[in-house]
Amino acid sequence: MNTQAVNSTLSETAAPLPNPQGVGLLVKAFQILDLFTDQRSAWTQADLARETGLARSTMSRLVRFLAARGYLLERHGRYTLGFTAVDLGRRAQSQFNLVDLAYDLIAELAQTTAETVILTGYDEARAHVVCLAQIASRYGGLRVFESVGTAYPLHSGATAKAVLAFLPERQIENVLGGDLAPVNPAIETNVAKLREDIARIRERHFAVTFEETYPGVTGVGVPVLTPRGQPLGSIAVAGPANRMDEEAIARCAKALLEVGRKVTARIAGTAAGEPA
Repeated sequence: MNTQAVNSTLSETAAPLPNPQGVGLLVKAFQILDLFTDQRSAWTQADLARETGLARSTMSRLVRFLAARGYLLERHGRYTLGFTAVDLGRRAQSQFNLVDLAYDLIAELAQTTAETVILTGYDEARAHVVCLAQIASRYGGLRVFESVGTAYPLHSGATAKAVLAFLPERQIENVLGGDLAPVNPAIETNVAKLREDIARIRERHFAVTFEETYPGVTGVGVPVLTPRGQPLGSIAVAGPANRMDEEAIARCAKALLEVGRKVTARIAGTAAGEPA
């Protein structure tokens, strides 16, 4: 009853409009922060002004403001993200649950395809993907089953390669220069083939693999991407090769691409990805 009264009061009272000038400055501040990426983590004020098109006087005020509050850290005239920004990212990561965000979508995908659907998270420290959730195939008899917590190296399987293809080049090279022992010993893995796979996955935005994790299993996977294109994990459909013919693979890929788009929209907080 109290909640209704509060809601009624809020709905009847017009919220004050934000100060346009303040909103503009906030947009400019985020524009600056968005430039600090894995590919370029340090900037001078002059470089920031050139990249954003902001006047140097405006840039100087905003950079001083962000640095004073710990969002930027200055060293010898170059700026990196500061400890406040790092802590904000840590808090966001601790509150982010990919399973909760995507489960209704992967459940719908499992109904659509009737095959096993797997959701993974990217473990950057170990260069693996880890199974966070799986919904087993509705088919009786022969079907794929994966255990939550199972990890796969980034060079093997559709769930892993869907992530690998969208990592920064430096991380891809680290993987290609590391241990490429196959998960399924019957499958040959080498750098040249992996480079071809990465190029194909980037072009199509989905990965298809044959028996790379288990004999007789075909996998189709898409990355779970942030709005900036950074992989957080992957979603895949896996089934026995005798059911996963070209038509089935194409059907799964189409459904996966749509689910991947919706998950990315949810991560961005846009209405297109919200559950009905």
